[in-house]
Amino acid sequence: MDKLDRLAFKMMEYDKNAERIQHFLKVHSLCRLIALGEALPEDELYTLEAAAYVHDIGIRAAYEKYGHQNGKLQEELGPAIAEAMLKELGFDPGQIARISFLVAHHHTYTDIEGLDYQILIEADWLVNNYEYSLEKRSIYASYEALFKTETGKQLFLEMFGEE
Repeated sequence: MDKLDRLAFKMMEYDKNAERIQHFLKVHSLCRLIALGEALPEDELYTLEAAAYVHDIGIRAAYEKYGHQNGKLQEELGPAIAEAMLKELGFDPGQIARISFLVAHHHTYTDIEGLDYQILIEADWLVNNYEYSLEKRSIYASYEALFKTETGKQLFLEMFGEE
């Protein structure tokens, strides 16, 4: 089992919540598909896959500390928890820094820096659009506002169809 597999199991152990586990596994799968479709370099793909597993790691801490969670709290509380987990599993400092950045920004949709960041946002929205049963109008608004990669757009249209 490699570090990514161990990270997936570590996240399941950490979360102990079927809904959140299902969410990060789906986001991971879609990140990988989009990244392969966009020919993301192998080293960036590896870091993106790790980020997909831990992107919502701040949710539990937000509930424990504030009794609720939102995107900003996830971005605030998640990086430190992710960094500790990644360090324990032997990820290198450069990988940890980028993963931490992605966790700290995955609900920030402006000034997107890097294809990995764009892919994480698209994959997360593909899953959120489905899981939250959003109205078609909201789903298509997210498509227009957020989707930039050809592979992400293709997956969106396969899942949700033309407007």
